[in-house]
Amino acid sequence: MLAEINLLPQKQKRDYTNLIIAILLLVIIITAVTIILSLGNQKNKEISALEQEYTLVQKQTEVLQQQANQSNENSAVDELEKAIIWSEKYPVNFVPILNELTKILPEKGYFYGLDYADSSSLELLIQFESSREAAFYLSRLKELDILETVKLTKVETVPLQDEDETVPRYLATYQLLIDRTVLKAIQEEDNEK
Repeated sequence: MLAEINLLPQKQKRDYTNLIIAILLLVIIITAVTIILSLGNQKNKEISALEQEYTLVQKQTEVLQQQANQSNENSAVDELEKAIIWSEKYPVNFVPILNELTKILPEKGYFYGLDYADSSSLELLIQFESSREAAFYLSRLKELDILETVKLTKVETVPLQDEDETVPRYLATYQLLIDRTVLKAIQEEDNEK
């Protein structure tokens, strides 16, 4: 038997593991980039859809606000017209009422405020030197024919600084209900004169 002798160097087997790892990494990177780009495009589409929806909602709110402003303006105009009609129907001349109220006012009594609630209701705020004057004024108010009902709702003390001493003043609040028939009669008498 003959022995075979090979003097050529043996070919080394190639190691493909580095190449396979490099190809796998390249595939993973390409896949990741593709997924990221597709997700980015999807989010951009969602953002643009939301922006369109936002502009649509903004336009709708502007339209609704304009309609609300128009209805508020219309209702305000209607209320003003009603108030004008009401004031023309129910005019109240305060001169005779104020004349009557000031005639019976004590010497040191002063009008502090007058609030006209409706066509026949007044709230009167008067400053007095003493609480007794507030009570006397209440009894004088009840004697007036022009007033239907009179109520003393509140008396409060207001201190005033007068040189060395503190002098209290009293604020009395009265609710008055005017008798419109008597008021009309007084106005007719004044018109005849």
